This record gives sequence, structure tokens and C-alpha cells, in this order.
Amino acid sequence: MKTEDFEYFNELYNKKSFTKVAQTFGVSQPSISTALKRLETYFHSKLVIRGNAQTELHFTPEGEQLYKHTSSIMTELGSAQHELNHLKSHITTIGLPPMLKNAYFAKIVAASKEFDKYFNIKNMHIYEAGSNVLKKSLLDGDVDIALLGSLNSNVHEELNQEPFVKAHFKIFVSKKNPLSQKESVSFADLKKEQFIALDSNFVHNQAMTIFANENNIRPNFFMKTSDINFLMNMVAENLGIALLADIVNPNSSNIVVLPLNDENQPTFIGSIAFRRNHILTPEEQMFSTVLSKYSNTKNEISDQ
Repeated sequence: MKTEDFEYFNELYNKKSFTKVAQTFGVSQPSISTALKRLETYFHSKLVIRGNAQTELHFTPEGEQLYKHTSSIMTELGSAQHELNHLKSHITTIGLPPMLKNAYFAKIVAASKEFDKYFNIKNMHIYEAGSNVLKKSLLDGDVDIALLGSLNSNVHEELNQEPFVKAHFKIFVSKKNPLSQKESVSFADLKKEQFIALDSNFVHNQAMTIFANENNIRPNFFMKTSDINFLMNMVAENLGIALLADIVNPNSSNIVVLPLNDENQPTFIGSIAFRRNHILTPEEQMFSTVLSKYSNTKNEISDQ
């Protein structure tokens, strides 16, 4: 059995044609037939029922079952190749959501000067995206280690997630907005307000949905964006209000931050995350160590 046998089989399941699969990979049709035979021999199972030239291929229950595994097999092979190349290059790809990057990355870089022997900032490649995108990039092997935002203590089964910050969601409003005179608000008080929100790449979008469902209201969105600074500028100009985790510092003195007094609020958790089968390099371990200096979760996460 060869590793490309799984690629051929996966494509055969989708295209239901030996000829089309052969054309896709630029090989002969007998090469696809031979790959299938190797798989059937290895698994001691009939995987495909062939018809004539006019009928579509049919997959046996064993073939259907194997197909469910081929994508993860190919992903793991790709991740293994990435991991080995990564170890040779000594380059670490770190995923950072804009919010956690703004709050913590400068501190990490500054602290790294204490660990120059182990921690070389020049060996980092930074990939910036929302937490939902970064989670997929971690699972796909495109990112080695990442900071992730999540709600409460949700942990993906294929990832190690080590929490380092716990935060509440608050409402950010302009001083020009009458809400700014309040000491706190309930989300139900905001049903007539216009929101400037983070887009679906961010867990804030999920938090907004939870607050809205709890209060049986439909938020009015002026716009959604992935740019935190742009969002803040829009809020400062009183073009809308925003729901954000309170690790965010307003970039303008014209913004007021109000606590929410709703019960059963979602909690923002910032974690350092990596694949369970990924062995941390010394640089990545030091990255985690430095980040733990800023943790506020040591006695809190376990209480949730």
C-alpha cells in the first residue's frame, strides 16, 4: 500500500470514475485500478463494485467506511510532513487573533528578551485571523501553535488548549451616546441600538447570538468587520455600539465601557492551543511559559 492510494480512493469515491481520477492525477487508468487492489488486499475487503462502462461505480459498506477515514488520513500525512519540515527549518508559525495579539503579543516579545537563548523572535511567522479560522488552520496543520478565543471552557477534542485569560463581555459606547451615562446595562436595553460587530471569524459573533437569544431580541447591525481598530473608530464616532471582551482597551477617550448585568453570561476564554499530536519545540514551550506569566485563570477556570 502507498500513501497516494488513499488520495486516489478519495477521488474515486467523489468522481465515481476511474478515467476521471486518472486524468485528475495525470496517471494511467490501470494505476488507479492497481491502487484500489492494494487497498482491498491490505484491508481484506471488497471496497468497490464495478459496473459496465455505462453504469456508476458502487461502494460496498466497507468502502463507505474507508472513505470516512481517508480525509483524516490525508490530513494527518500532510500534518506529519509539515511537522518534519518545521523541525528542520526551526520556523514556528503562530496564529494570533487581532484582539489577543493587541493585548498580549507586545508583552510576549518584550519578555522574550529574557530568554534569548531559547526564544528567537526572528524564527516566528505570524498568521493573523479570527479564532474560528485559526482553529481550522491548527487542525489542518497550517499553524503550529495559536492563541484562541472561545466561549466558556469549550475545548476541541483534537487540540490541547491551555487557558491563560478569562474575561467578561462588555458594551463599548461613544460618550455621545446617552447609554454612556449609565453605570451598567442589560442586553435587553439595547434592542433599539445599532451594533458594530466582529464578523463570523470571531467568537464574539457567537456571544452576540447567545445574548440575543437569552433576551429574545434581534440585534440591529450597522456593519460587521474583522478590523478591531476600525470598529473602535466607528464606535467613537457614535455610529454604533459594540459587544467585546474586556481584554480590549478602547483606542479613544471618547469610548465608555459598560458592564452587562445579565445573568448566565457567556465567558471569553483566551487559550494557547496546539494539536494533541504536536510536540512543542523549545521556542514554542518558551512562548507558552512567557504567556503563563500573564494568566488570570489559575484559580478560576476549574470553577466553571
